[in-house]
Amino acid sequence: MKNNKKIYLFYFCFFIFIFALSPISGDDWGNYLVGAKGLKHMLGNALGMYFSWEGRLTSRILINILTYNKWLWNIINTLVIISTIYLINNICNFKNKKLLILFTFIMITFMNIYTFSQTIVWIAGNITYLFVIPLILLYINLLPKNKKINKQKMLILIILNTIIPMFVEHMALLLIFINLVFLIIYYLKNKKINKKLFIFLIISITSFLSMFFSPGNQYRTSVENIDFNKLSIIKKLLYNLPNFTYYTYTINTLLLLVIFIGSILLIKNSIKNKYLKIFLYLYETPSVFLGIIYLLVELKVSNISIYQNNIVIIYYLILTIINFYLILKNKKDFTKNRALFFYIIGIFSNTVMLLSPTWGYRTSLATYLFLTTSYLIIIDNYIKENKLLTYGLYSCNILGVLFYSIFYINIHKAYLDNLKAINTGKKNNKKIIEITAYPNFAPCNINPNNDYHLNKFYEYYNINKNTEIKLIDNHWKLIYYKK
Repeated sequence: MKNNKKIYLFYFCFFIFIFALSPISGDDWGNYLVGAKGLKHMLGNALGMYFSWEGRLTSRILINILTYNKWLWNIINTLVIISTIYLINNICNFKNKKLLILFTFIMITFMNIYTFSQTIVWIAGNITYLFVIPLILLYINLLPKNKKINKQKMLILIILNTIIPMFVEHMALLLIFINLVFLIIYYLKNKKINKKLFIFLIISITSFLSMFFSPGNQYRTSVENIDFNKLSIIKKLLYNLPNFTYYTYTINTLLLLVIFIGSILLIKNSIKNKYLKIFLYLYETPSVFLGIIYLLVELKVSNISIYQNNIVIIYYLILTIINFYLILKNKKDFTKNRALFFYIIGIFSNTVMLLSPTWGYRTSLATYLFLTTSYLIIIDNYIKENKLLTYGLYSCNILGVLFYSIFYINIHKAYLDNLKAINTGKKNNKKIIEITAYPNFAPCNINPNNDYHLNKFYEYYNINKNTEIKLIDNHWKLIYYKK
């Protein structure tokens, strides 16, 4: 237990360190300017956007407050990540506690680097897509397991059902789905409806509807993605199938590896038919190679495109069904099958996105975390702690920490050089200010490449609009910066 606390403390210091080094970027420039006008304006802006652009009231208020007070965000975001890991371990109650704490931290440092840039270090994306995760996990942890709910817990659960749906749309639908799942499980066990669970369902639906049908969200829908919105439900589903398989599987190499290991263990221990076992072994194997191909493409070693390949899409869809069957078969009482529960909510998190025109690395964060958790539960059931595995996981943790420590030290060096160039250019009234471009896997939109971000960049750094900003992109060698 003492060693486990040291692991949490170590990662607390690590995340505080890289967040302190990471500059604000992209949408954060504009959100900082909102916060600079004071608390009244922060709240007024969030309320105004509810009526003019979006219904995400909870995340918008937090974005306005924490972007301006980045030092506070550094601390709270660290606590959010630590809480996410702690709650996963607490809910799952792993047999190999130390090993799984190490592995759940690897989920963060070994996630897709673009997902990391959009949900861990980019404030707007982080608050919208990550902050909601530990709240959902807390909700799952607090939900009754055939026990009475006291007044204090009841109040917390009501608050969670009210605020969670106003972070982002697909997480709101996930919460509603979780409420339905628990309501059904309770009914199957007790042959009656749990009134409090039903109340939670109604509250979560009401909160979602107030967000989704807000005047701002309705206006935004009317002016964005018009062609997609005109499609029938079937056509939307077909259009988004490549997005579903790409953001569920292709980009998540670690997840594919964990799924492969977990599935092999399930096949070995639960499938008795020799020929079916061989077929399933063979069917699971290509997923690992597809994950490797993706990495090779990202590293510019290969140019094989697997995104729009219909064979790959069909392969992953069938794989989803097979893996569901394997996990379902693994435990007779499906109401106690935690791996199945996390698998279902992980798949559901991206399934609801099939009706959305907007996909990205950040939208798939919950799917990545919940599916990985599902297979960690399975792997934990079949492995035993040993020195080789322990040292291997320690090594992976150190490798992940070193990678991001080196990268963000170099990002901070580039930021200081850019800040110096900006201040010197402003002081000397230069017509052109040259700044170093960051790698595309640095914090999201850190390079002001479009009109909106460039405009906010000028405002944030108080640069004359007649000055040209010129990006120089030859100072980086992967994660190393050299001026």
